[in-house]
Amino acid sequence: DDDLVGATFGRGFYVLDDYSPLREIAGGALAGAGGLMPVRDAWWYIPYPTNQAVGRPTLGSTAYVAPNPDFGATLTYYLPQTPERPSDVRDASERDLRQRGADAPFPGYDALRAEAGESGARVLLQISDAAGDPVRWIEGPAKAGLHRLTWDLRRPAPNPISLSQPGFQPPWVTDPVGPLVPPGAYSAQMVLVSAHGVEEVGRSQGFAVKPVPNAPRGTDFVAVAEFQYQTSELSRRVSAAGAEIGELRDRLRYMRAALLRAPRADAALFGRMDELERSLDELSLRIQRDPIRGSLNESSTPTISGRVGNVISGHWRTRQSPTQTQRENVEIAQRDFAALERDLADVVDPWLMELEEALVDAGAPWTPGGSE
Repeated sequence: DDDLVGATFGRGFYVLDDYSPLREIAGGALAGAGGLMPVRDAWWYIPYPTNQAVGRPTLGSTAYVAPNPDFGATLTYYLPQTPERPSDVRDASERDLRQRGADAPFPGYDALRAEAGESGARVLLQISDAAGDPVRWIEGPAKAGLHRLTWDLRRPAPNPISLSQPGFQPPWVTDPVGPLVPPGAYSAQMVLVSAHGVEEVGRSQGFAVKPVPNAPRGTDFVAVAEFQYQTSELSRRVSAAGAEIGELRDRLRYMRAALLRAPRADAALFGRMDELERSLDELSLRIQRDPIRGSLNESSTPTISGRVGNVISGHWRTRQSPTQTQRENVEIAQRDFAALERDLADVVDPWLMELEEALVDAGAPWTPGGSE
């Protein structure tokens, strides 16, 4: 499998994992326009979790352990040169002028404003299944040279996007992951996104995801992956509804503050806002755990997100078929969430619009999400 193993007098050994790109380089791959190199087939299994933090051994922190290759499909690509931005072109021109002792002209405010909005080039590896349907984007460095990434054989995580970085994250806490894809045929295509547009670089490389033959006999891997994907989509929608309720609460806070600066408004609007917030609290309790009961260590009725979360934590780390309890949890969560979506629409559409229109009519200041 293009792995090279070397030993040192019986005291240790080294493994060079997947040196197949060296064969491609020897064949002249670096002389072309770049692209993705052939991809080796990937084994489909669940990596063994450690008892401590990721990368730490289970027999004590002083035990020696070397890092294993990243789990998944290894993707190697070559980019002949770093895509230039307009600011790079200007910098090179001004550098040449300075070397010749000439003055560099002022580029103009429009050019500087355009350069300030540059986002830079991106290299994306698009993973598609046998039907050609995209299942994942993998982003890599957009710098000239040879680069290697690993796809973890999972779809994108359904968790809400958060751009904030915690000041401290325990080593046993990992980034969110998505559901496993089923074994089968896949392909990867390198895509370059730059100021010149979107360009496919090189040709698509096909590879297979093969299951390690240690699962219980008769396990339907496609059905297992489909159930996980179904759970992922439900989790994404539930998280979106919970985030929407949180945003509505924030909008109510701004609306209350704006109401104090609108003396022509009807004071009864304060009561209407309180009533809307109580309705949002009731909807939130159907999604999330009751914080009051939780603070007293009291049990509560299983919530929608609790049911979905239990299935994710109990099934996404296995290749086995879901249990009957897990299937029932998803069915109940789907039914309860469908009812919650209807109730949320009934609360938001008439009540919120009425309050916002009343504030505008009373001359209240603008609030986030409100009308002008």
